[in-house]
Amino acid sequence: MRWFTAPALFLLLPGCSISPYGLYRKAEWAPDEVAARVRFPESYEKGVHIEGPSVVALGAALNDFLPPGSAPRGESDVARCLALRESFRVSVWQPNDNNIFFVRFTPDLSRCAPGVFVTGGGAEYAVDAEGHILAKR
Repeated sequence: MRWFTAPALFLLLPGCSISPYGLYRKAEWAPDEVAARVRFPESYEKGVHIEGPSVVALGAALNDFLPPGSAPRGESDVARCLALRESFRVSVWQPNDNNIFFVRFTPDLSRCAPGVFVTGGGAEYAVDAEGHILAKR
């Protein structure tokens, strides 16, 4: 029994570092006083509607492009801005019914670095409906 204890301990020590669940960042809830002021709309007719497979494709591309908890690649304001998910415009397109989605991330630094224009900094993905990344450019 003693020979089993050490290997079992080494498997348990890394904890969530080897588990995919360690990469998930749970959403933060607003304080109750903020939540009390929220009024849900009566209709979502004018909203953006994304179908299930599109959500899967978008999630796969986003997690590859900017994984949760990504650190900025540099010390500049632009580098810090490009490390934020909210600094990108996202387009999802399914040109036909072949279950391939194209996801494009285009930087929009107006939220965190106004007046700065970047060329590049985005990416395009081809992702299938199951969330497999097929290609990236």
